[in-house]
Amino acid sequence: MNDKNKQIGKRVKIARILIDVTQEDLAKRIGVEPVTVSRMESGSRKTTAVEIEKLSKALNRPISYFYEGKEEEYQKVDSLRANFKDLDSKDLEAIERVVSQIREIKREGDEAKEESGEKRGRK
Repeated sequence: MNDKNKQIGKRVKIARILIDVTQEDLAKRIGVEPVTVSRMESGSRKTTAVEIEKLSKALNRPISYFYEGKEEEYQKVDSLRANFKDLDSKDLEAIERVVSQIREIKREGDEAKEESGEKRGRK
């Protein structure tokens, strides 16, 4: 197994989970056996360019999602989404409040930095 196969496999699995599709369903969508999807996701099998194109359509992702290094941000967001998938609305509301608080703290910090910079500029 090489790292590229593992990277592609991990991205396939995350994207599949996010749209709530089983390996069997994904296999049907792209015209392969379920064991093939399992091997792709584990990185034990190389995914062909034709398969990547089919995966891109089936998983509603750009082809670049499977290859580009800058996709780490997508992966972080996708991992969060996957973790949130089974939470109920009460849990999601609590998470939303925490995120809002973090944004507010960051905004206040940015404003304090701006004020500090303005004060230094006046001296």
